[in-house]
Amino acid sequence: MDQLPPLGKDIRDVILPTLKIYDPLLRKNADKIRSIKKETHSYGPSERQQLDAYHAAKPRLINGRQAVLVFLYGGGLVNGHKVLPGYADDLCHANVAAFFASHYGYNVVVPDYRLVNSHDAKFPSGGEDVALAVEWVFENAGTFGPEPIDLFIMGNSAGGVHLSTFLLHPDSATARAKVLNGSGVRLRGAILLSVPFNFDYSHPSRAEVLNTYFGNHKAFSPQGLLKTAQNQGSIDFIQAGVRAFILDAELDPEDEILQTRDDFIKQWMLDTSKENRGALAVDWMPRQNHISPFCSLSTGLEEEEAWGHQVGAFCDNIRKFRPS
Repeated sequence: MDQLPPLGKDIRDVILPTLKIYDPLLRKNADKIRSIKKETHSYGPSERQQLDAYHAAKPRLINGRQAVLVFLYGGGLVNGHKVLPGYADDLCHANVAAFFASHYGYNVVVPDYRLVNSHDAKFPSGGEDVALAVEWVFENAGTFGPEPIDLFIMGNSAGGVHLSTFLLHPDSATARAKVLNGSGVRLRGAILLSVPFNFDYSHPSRAEVLNTYFGNHKAFSPQGLLKTAQNQGSIDFIQAGVRAFILDAELDPEDEILQTRDDFIKQWMLDTSKENRGALAVDWMPRQNHISPFCSLSTGLEEEEAWGHQVGAFCDNIRKFRPS
């Protein structure tokens, strides 16, 4: 972790050196990471609509309920795989699943989603993919065990953009309704990990990809979707008791990530209702950068894995209360 601050905060500059730092740490723990049972399934017709389902050896029950965490990785809308190929002996993202399965007894689902250019992704395809993955969990809940499920979704960077689309876009309302009601599979929490909540401060190099995916519509950013949803009335996932957790890295870029976080929180707090104010938690990851969190879990290093325990504590505290 001491090697991260000298790398700076620009995402483009830190990617490769950060990956290089964590490569040997993940390889050292390969056996533990690979010990978690994994199955691969299709959740839609596209070749990119595949997911890996990781099964905890000892699922932790709270209030008679088990937990499933869906992890949506980042990649700038153009890159990303459920197992990052060619890096750290194909352990990356499996390490995230192994951490939550081993330490918290969570089953973990890591889906691929359609990408810009290579799979012609256009808004709101990311939210559609998340909705289909959530519906897969809903329809296949029995594969994780007989107990009802507390569902959590964590979206990192671009994955958090797609999670926001799922939570706030009307096209996902039917899929949301399946997990916002009843006692079976219930969405309990959404973790927004180092997410660009708007694109007002994006680096010029991102303009082409953003225009291709969003069509240059600011209203489609997470903040734009939130504003639209607020203007249309109450927000269904907040009314259903879902909690949101914004978690950023100390070394995230000030402009593309931290400023947009502040903008999003200001927009969120324009709704002064008790339900809205009580639904949002905010924290940060000391000494992490934009790339390091998803590499740092399952390294066996306490300081590196601290953010995973922040997320685990957030989820477990929610689970102590039965869904209403």
